[in-house]
Amino acid sequence: IHEDTQLYRIQKLKKLYHHRTKHHMIHYEWDNDMVQDFSKLGKIELKEVNYHNKTTPIIESSKRGSKSGEIKPLGVTVDDKSNNIFVADYENDRVQVFDSNGKYLYKFCDNEPGKMNRPHGIVIYGDKVYVSQFHGKRVNVYDVKGNYIDQFGNHGSESETMSHPTGLAVSHKNGDIYVCDLYRDVVFVYTNELKYKVSFGKSKLYGPKDIALTQGRIYVLDVGNPCVHIFNTDLSYSHSIVSRGSDGQVGYSYFFTLD
Repeated sequence: IHEDTQLYRIQKLKKLYHHRTKHHMIHYEWDNDMVQDFSKLGKIELKEVNYHNKTTPIIESSKRGSKSGEIKPLGVTVDDKSNNIFVADYENDRVQVFDSNGKYLYKFCDNEPGKMNRPHGIVIYGDKVYVSQFHGKRVNVYDVKGNYIDQFGNHGSESETMSHPTGLAVSHKNGDIYVCDLYRDVVFVYTNELKYKVSFGKSKLYGPKDIALTQGRIYVLDVGNPCVHIFNTDLSYSHSIVSRGSDGQVGYSYFFTLD
């Protein structure tokens, strides 16, 4: 995540998962080992980011491991109010929190009913932290201190329940929560009251992994195709950034974000 002059980097086996810069869609390509930057029109503007270059101030918040302050992560987000970094520590079944200088602060959650089961995606909206549970088939909700509040996605009919939720995002317009489901090949939409609303993308998606929202578009990263599908806010399909390849094409990308 790039914020002005500071770069927060969360690593796993020296692979960069999340990167953010201004006014563009950024995603990391696992197989090509590069970060690409697309404008809103899909034109390539930044072919590669050498994230080993130390000219930009780097904060490596932790090292790989299972002790407090050590991470084996997948998701990461930043609390706009405190600037604290929240890391979905996937292999350790917890969320860990660091300050903006990378200092370990605290972790959560160890106990039922909010116990984690492979936390994958994480997003903060208001004073709530939403964490998708890849093996738990649900999304857990906490406050920013890690106190469990609720969960959703594991009740209702088969078409309304999650299988393996991954990336998620929250609409700043109405608080709706969008959740990718890797195995159901859809994006679920829930209200801010955690009630099932609708799902979309069944005929288009094949392994949705991550999602980002703007006022006029919904961007879904599809690892099965691989490509980025773009939907309108009425959930109708618009177009895709497609093809496996190098510059200007989408390879096996696992995460991305919009600014």
